[in-house]
Amino acid sequence: MKIKTKLALSYTSIILSILLVVLVFVFLITIKTIDENYYTLLLEKALITAQKNFEKDELNQLAYQKILDTYQDLMPETKEKVIVANNKREAVAELKPYLSEDQIDNLFNKKQIKLKINQLDGAAIYYPDNEGDFIVIVTSKNVQGEYIKHILKKILLITLLISSILTFGLLWWNASLIIRPLQQIVSHIQIITAKDLHIRLPERKGDDELAHMVRFFNKMIERLEISFNSQRVFIANASHELKNPLTAIMGECEVMQLKEFTQEEYKESIKRIAFETERLGSVVNNLFLLTQVDLDLSESNLEDLLIQEELNSIISYFELTKYKGRIQFEHDHSKFYIKANKYLLSVALQNIIDNACKYSKQEVIVKAFQTKSGFKINVIDRGIGIPLSEIHNVFDVFHRATNTYDYEGSGIGLSLARNILILFNADIQIESIENSGTNVSITWKNTS
Repeated sequence: MKIKTKLALSYTSIILSILLVVLVFVFLITIKTIDENYYTLLLEKALITAQKNFEKDELNQLAYQKILDTYQDLMPETKEKVIVANNKREAVAELKPYLSEDQIDNLFNKKQIKLKINQLDGAAIYYPDNEGDFIVIVTSKNVQGEYIKHILKKILLITLLISSILTFGLLWWNASLIIRPLQQIVSHIQIITAKDLHIRLPERKGDDELAHMVRFFNKMIERLEISFNSQRVFIANASHELKNPLTAIMGECEVMQLKEFTQEEYKESIKRIAFETERLGSVVNNLFLLTQVDLDLSESNLEDLLIQEELNSIISYFELTKYKGRIQFEHDHSKFYIKANKYLLSVALQNIIDNACKYSKQEVIVKAFQTKSGFKINVIDRGIGIPLSEIHNVFDVFHRATNTYDYEGSGIGLSLARNILILFNADIQIESIENSGTNVSITWKNTS
C-alpha cells in the first residue's frame, strides 16, 4: 500500500470515528427528545381525559366545553382506560395486565408513570376526585415519532457515507500533494550512481522538513563525491608509490641475469634491492596505518594517557637511533591527560619528530606545556622548511614538497599523523619558512 493511501485511510478513519461518535450522540439525543415530548403529550391527554370524566359537575359549561374541545383536538388516536382506585387491591388486580408490580407501586407513590405495552407508548396518572380515586391510562403508537427516527437514521447514515467518500477523497488528494515532492526527490535520487555524484537535488524554497532533507542530502552527496575522488587519487598515488620500488627491484633482478658480475657488484645490487624492499615495506606499513585510523573509535583500545610521559618515551626511543642527542625536550611539570590509543598516538608524534630530525641537521626542540585553554606541543626545527606555495598541501596523502626529493620518504607520514591527532580531538597547525625551519603546533582543549 502506498504512503498516500495509508495517510488517507489513517486520517479518514480518525475523522470518521469522531464523526460517528457525534452522529450517534445526535441520534440518541434526538430520540430521547422525541420520546420525552411524546410522553409529555400523553400525560396531558391522561389529565384532560380525567377532567373530561370527573370535572363536569364542578365546572361551568364554558370551562367544561373548553376541556372537551382540548380533549378532541389532542391526540385523538389514543386509547384511554379509567380504573376506580378506591379499593387498592381491586385496582392492583385490574392494573396487572398493563403494569408490573414496580410500576404499580411507583404509580401510587409518584402519581404518574411512563409505560410501554407491546409497541404502544403510554402514560398513567393517579387522579383523586370528590367522587373517589381513579387511575387513567392512555396509550398510543408514536407513528410520527418513529417515522422521524427512521428518517433521521437514514439521513445520518447517508451523511456518514458521503462524509467517508468526501473525506477520503480530499485526504487522498491532499496526501498526493504532500507526497509529490518526495516522489520527485526519489526520481532524482534514482539517477544518482557512483559515476554521477556531481548531481544534486534541486533546492526547495522555504524552511520546511523537506527543504532541510534536500539540503542535508546534497551535503551528504558532496561529502561522498569528495570521498570518492579522494579515494581515486589515493589509489592512483598508492599504485604509483608501490609500483616504483617494485619496478626497481624487478629491473635490478633482470640486470643481474644478463651476465656474470663480480662479488662486489652482486653485493651492491642486493643492497639496492634491500633498500627498495625496505621502502616498499615502509609504504605498505604506512598505508595500513592510514586505513586503521578510519576505524571506529570503539574498535581502538582507548585509555587515559599522560602526554608528558608519552613524549618522554618517544624521545627516549629516538636517543637509541641515529638522531641521538639531536632532540631538546622542554616541558613544565603539569599533568594533562587525553583519552587515546597509545600505539596510534606514538605513531603520530614519532612521525612529526622524525620529520623534524630528517629535514634538519641542527637541534630539534620539542616543547610541551599547559595553557589556559588546554595543552600544547611545539616541534621546532631549523631545517629546509616548506615552500610557501606548497604549505597548504602538506597534509595530502603522498604529497612531498619539491625540496624534499633528496630525502627518503613516502609522503604518508604527516597525513597519517594529522588523521590520528584529529581522531583524538587534537588540532595540528604548521608554520614554515623555506630554508629557515618549521614549527608544528599540536593543541588539545580542556574537556571540562
